[in-house]
Amino acid sequence: MSAEGVKPDTQAIEAAALLSAIVDSSDDAIISKDLSGIITSWNKSAERLFGYTAEEVIGRSVKVLIPRDRLNEEPEILLRLQHGERVDHFETIRQRKDGTLFAISLTISPVKDATGKIVGASKIAHDLTDRRKSEHADQLLGAIVDSSDDAIISKDLSGIITSWNKSAERLFGYTAEEAVGKHVTLLIPPDRLQEEPEILRKLQNGERVDHFETIRQRKDGALLEISLTISPVRDASGKVVGASKIARDITERRRAEEYIRRLNQDLEQFAFSASHDLQEPLRSIKIYGELLSTRYSEKLDQQANEFLGYMCDGASRMETLVRGLLSYVHAIKSDIPADEAVDANEALQNVLEGLAGVISESGATITFDPLPDVHMDHLHLQQLFQNLIANGVKYRSPDQPPMIHISAGTQGASLLFSVKDNGIGIDPEYKERIFGVFKRLHTNDEYPGTGIGLAICQRILDRYHGRIWVESELGKGATFKFTLPR
Repeated sequence: MSAEGVKPDTQAIEAAALLSAIVDSSDDAIISKDLSGIITSWNKSAERLFGYTAEEVIGRSVKVLIPRDRLNEEPEILLRLQHGERVDHFETIRQRKDGTLFAISLTISPVKDATGKIVGASKIAHDLTDRRKSEHADQLLGAIVDSSDDAIISKDLSGIITSWNKSAERLFGYTAEEAVGKHVTLLIPPDRLQEEPEILRKLQNGERVDHFETIRQRKDGALLEISLTISPVRDASGKVVGASKIARDITERRRAEEYIRRLNQDLEQFAFSASHDLQEPLRSIKIYGELLSTRYSEKLDQQANEFLGYMCDGASRMETLVRGLLSYVHAIKSDIPADEAVDANEALQNVLEGLAGVISESGATITFDPLPDVHMDHLHLQQLFQNLIANGVKYRSPDQPPMIHISAGTQGASLLFSVKDNGIGIDPEYKERIFGVFKRLHTNDEYPGTGIGLAICQRILDRYHGRIWVESELGKGATFKFTLPR
């Protein structure tokens, strides 16, 4: 036989081998069956997808892959194949060897012999599990977006709105049909239009815009105070192609803040006026009480002198309380604090000089680590140190001199200061109460004072978005800690 005579057979063999390789390398299960539903071929992806080896399934009915509640599908498929019809992208459920069910898409084509007679079918089964998960995730995300109280909007880099949730409709008054495809300047008042180019520039650079408070306009022309958080949206290659925007209506919050601000101003003015107005009659009581005591004490009996002493002591204590109230009013005045860098070491030294007499008298030892600069008014920082150090000196143990140590570190994005003493300590039950105005745990005879120092500390820290707390046990000293933004 000549070489020319064997060439076609060699080509056929090579073609069959190539086809077999393609079938085996496919990511989809490729199966063939005869018209009675008996499996006749089974590729490697079918083994991976269904869990059966070729030896386990070839020669068995395809029903081995079909859940019981889906068995009615097979006769209908075979009937269509016998009529020469193709079944395209039929989505259904099939069963693995281990009994687990999964979603698949079937494409089934009739197979014909050399005469054109239909003798079987080829089936391509594509696993839909990942797609279904993705669809479910998309549906869940869509439901979350639509149920959000905030307006959630997306736009491209030219500012054209591409999506619009239900809260955006509620907030701005436009339906999705009215807004999608329009430029986002639809929502921006004329005097705020300069904001949009700057926002788009930041997005193009991949920057995020966080809690940007501004004014936007409703369909009816009404203006809204809103807070915007805008994030760049990237495609699969990481290129920025648009932005997602969350718009929160802060109109009511602003109204509430303004109401509270005015209320605080009124309360501050009342406390300031009351404190000043109380000082004059208190001075009169104190002066005339002292005159009575000096000039007429010998003419008064013991009980009268005792009553007079109570009156003078009460007036003195009231005067101290008024001065404390004035200090508290100054601490809560609603002026914006100066944002200047203050050397905490210098502030502490000033306080220690001012408390030198008290420290010497009590035999206290004050130590401190190097302290950082902080951004706040220097008088406020000195008030913090003075109240906390004076507190440690005052509430000392009767059997040992006071030892106080001041240190600083970091806690997340904040500076953390600690003032630790070896005093009488505080029952943890009262660790919140001690920061209230005029709240005291001891009588004035035991430990004199106004009970306002810690309240001033807390109010100062509130103004700087910091906080203060105490860690203590009775008889084991106390550590007062406070934070300030870096």
